[in-house]
Amino acid sequence: MALEFRSPSDRLDRGVWLFVLLVVLTLLPAAGVLWFMNEAITTQAESGRQRVMDAYRGQLRLVRSRIDAHWRDHAASLDGSGSPEQRFLALIQGGIAEGAVLLGADGHVEYPDRSRQGSVAHDLESAVALAEHQNRSASGATVERLATRLNDYHETLAAAERLRLMERLRALAPNVFLPTQAALRLSLDLLDAERPAPASDAFRETALRDVWALTSRDGRAIALYRTGRLEAMMHDFLHQVAPAGIVFIATPPDVPASGEAIAAGSWLPGWQVAFEPVEQTPFDDAARRQRTLYIAVALAGIAVITLAGVTGGSMLQRHLRLARAKTDLVAAASHELRTPLASMRLLVDGLLADAELDPVKTRQYLEMMALENARLTRLIENFLTFSRLERDRYHFEFTSVEPTAIVSAAVAAVRDRVPPGCDLRVDVPLELPQVKADAEALSTVLVNLLDNALKYTPADKRIVVSARRDADGFVAFAVEDNGIGIPPREQGRIFRRFYRVDQRLSRETSGVGLGLSIVELIVRAHGGNVRVTSTPGAGSTFAVRLPAAEGAVA
Repeated sequence: MALEFRSPSDRLDRGVWLFVLLVVLTLLPAAGVLWFMNEAITTQAESGRQRVMDAYRGQLRLVRSRIDAHWRDHAASLDGSGSPEQRFLALIQGGIAEGAVLLGADGHVEYPDRSRQGSVAHDLESAVALAEHQNRSASGATVERLATRLNDYHETLAAAERLRLMERLRALAPNVFLPTQAALRLSLDLLDAERPAPASDAFRETALRDVWALTSRDGRAIALYRTGRLEAMMHDFLHQVAPAGIVFIATPPDVPASGEAIAAGSWLPGWQVAFEPVEQTPFDDAARRQRTLYIAVALAGIAVITLAGVTGGSMLQRHLRLARAKTDLVAAASHELRTPLASMRLLVDGLLADAELDPVKTRQYLEMMALENARLTRLIENFLTFSRLERDRYHFEFTSVEPTAIVSAAVAAVRDRVPPGCDLRVDVPLELPQVKADAEALSTVLVNLLDNALKYTPADKRIVVSARRDADGFVAFAVEDNGIGIPPREQGRIFRRFYRVDQRLSRETSGVGLGLSIVELIVRAHGGNVRVTSTPGAGSTFAVRLPAAEGAVA
């Protein structure tokens, strides 16, 4: 009988596919039921909404039938008696119109007129000219007195003259009260633009842009309105007749209206009225409650399935990361171990090939082998240190340590690896407080940071090791270089195990990507933190903050 063996990766792939199949078979029916529920609720809500919209359309037609009556009454309110000047004043001050043209029985314009009159006009013009001459020294009483006379339409004064004097007084005192000035300007502008003609039972567009005219029932007054004023008047009227839960909107010509808009009637040619619901209908409320309930149940089930999928996916991802880390470890370790071993073998073969050993050559070769041996030793120590730190097996011996001693030990450890021409500086004040730390472990931190600075600073190396008193009882150690720098997107990843930023440099320099991981683990065990600030092409600064020893003094 043949036995079939499956590798762990085969079993893992099979488990992943089974999990994906389970998720799909569960999510598809849930999604189908959710879709059918949503369609049923939507159809029911749409049917109810359609009935409500039909009722709103009926109310809109009812409102439109009342618009003509409203404007018919408004046209009747334009009728009046008295002189043309007094009728003009009553229409403007009463807020009935924005401008007005008063006609005689034969249809000619009685007011506003452009004729020039005598004594009153000359008297007022002289008074205004005197005030202009006084300019800012003119008293407020003088200005108010002139405004009172210009606002008094019992004084016989041509409209054009009155407007001209109002504008001169306004230029002298911008805040003066002249309620009919704008109306006079609009009315005279209309006379300049067209010959006014009565048009009964309807608004008409005038020759002035966005200005409408409405003739009184007696045909003796033509009231003027800007489009915005008409919209406001329609809004006030429609607001009074609109039922609860709906608002009516009037739209002037050449302005897009909603699909429910209908003509506003014969009195407003080109205008349209429409409606907009402002409150949720009972059908909308019920549909919303049902949809919320069904969706909540479906989402709860989907959430449970998603949680299970996320948990399984995270476990799978963790296993894959672990497998990849193992592969990276084997590859990196093989490379790092093979290079010094090959170098030492080559050096030994070179010595053995000589019939007689040359003392100078032998010493040089032994020194090079010593360097390669030190390199192997550092690599193995890094592996052992990282392993103990990861498993919490590293035994720290915390004592009060001088920052100067830590920096000195680290610099001494890398001194033989500092190439000629490298500018290595130490900046540590003597008055720093002691830190509670494992001196050997903390020295390892600075050694690893210095190794990185030496490796990733190609030429003209300038490295500074410093220590400073930091805020809140901390001491900060820093290693600054002028190397290649670290891109911003990589600065959060450099402390991961086996991670190296530049793959090209990874092949050219030694190491397996454990140095910064060891730094972070040791610093975290000391209750501190490590940060990096770097600019690509300009260098990097690694800062290690450690709490000062309790009761430590400088």
